[in-house]
Order: sequence, then structure tokens, then C-alpha cells
Amino acid sequence: MIRPVTDPDELGSIYDEILQPSFPPAELVNRETFVHEGSSGRLDVLGAYVADACAGVIVGQRHGAAVLVVWLAVGSAGRGSGLGSTLIKAGVERWMALPGVAMVLAEVERPDLFEAHPEYGDPARRLAFYARLGAGALAVPYFQPSVGPGMPRVPGLLLATLATQNADPFPRPLDSDETDAVGEFLTSIMGEPMDGDAEMEALFGAVRDPAGVRLLPLDDYASIPLPPASTRRR
Repeated sequence: MIRPVTDPDELGSIYDEILQPSFPPAELVNRETFVHEGSSGRLDVLGAYVADACAGVIVGQRHGAAVLVVWLAVGSAGRGSGLGSTLIKAGVERWMALPGVAMVLAEVERPDLFEAHPEYGDPARRLAFYARLGAGALAVPYFQPSVGPGMPRVPGLLLATLATQNADPFPRPLDSDETDAVGEFLTSIMGEPMDGDAEMEALFGAVRDPAGVRLLPLDDYASIPLPPASTRRR
């Protein structure tokens, strides 16, 4: 059973047992923040429960006309069971039905910058997983902003689309509604670029280019530009 989770105790258990073992510190907020934002509704947490125990979770956060999948994780007992796909389908169905939502986005590690990790998984397999679900990738030099004070940005991620209201196949340019949604999303999570911030200037310059933004098959990620000075990570 997949259901929303807002109870602070349940959220704490999800953080300890599912999220914290699945993500490096730079990609995960602290426990107190997660519990507070999940219980207040700022984060929309959907848990997959098997025999009253949470086996996996998908977490979304709305930014204007876009919903970002902030985290998707399945506990060790549920991996390989199809639970990840089930969670994504449940999240996409829920969020695309919200009034005014144009797209559901996700951050995906590039396999050419991130190596497989014994705890955090294999970026190549993760990319293939999203590709099988029909995800696309925006041709912009995306990076994850800092998740909290003192935490670094995470450059070299892909900004993927899990669903949009425009069903046209890609490669294709974003339509005007999608372009507006992406711009509003980036401003919401990052603010406006400041002079001298090369990463922000490159990202916002690509999104605001009059020529438009291309939506590509996820398998074509290698053609997507990198943020300035991106290097191989972990």
C-alpha cells in the first residue's frame, strides 16, 4: 500500500531507515528539517508499506507549475521488486493531477561524473531505470543547489522530466508552458543569478536562451552541457 506520510514519528523512521542510508550527506537535508517539512506538508511524502513497515518512499516538492522528486529510495529488502517504478507511477499520477502542474522533474546523476557506490547505488543503472520509464532530460548545465548551510552544491546532475502535460515525443523543444515552469522552478530553488556566479549564469542563460531548451532522450545525456568546472565525483 502506498500512502501519504505526515506523522513525525513515521517520518523520522523513514529518514533513519530509508533515506539516510541511500543518499550522501550533500544530497540530503538533516533529519529535523525532513520531519518538519514532511509533517507540515511542504514535502509530500509517499511511503510504500508492506506488513505495516515502510519499504520505500518517494518525496515531492511543488515549485509553481513543477513538482520535483526530491528523493526516491527503496530499502534493501525491497530492491529489485519493482517497488521503485510503482512509487514513481504513484507520485506522477498524484502530482500531475494537481491543478496548474505542468511537469514532474527529478535530479539524476550523470554516469560520466559519478561512479558506482556500494551504499548509494550505480548511476548507470539508475539512468537506465529512469529511461525505461520514459524520462527525458533538459539540455541545460544543471546542478543541485546546497541543501543547507555549509553544504556544497552538487554539480553535474541531469534535470530530468518524469511527466509533462505535453505528450509530444522527444527530442523536441520545450513548449512555452514548460519553459515557464522550468524557469519558475529554478528561481524558486536557487534565486536569481548573481554576477560572477558562473554556474548560475550558465544555467539561467541556457533556460532563458531565445532559441529555447531542448528536451532529449535520457540516453543522450552525454550531449548535455556541464556546469563550468564540473569534475568526476565520488
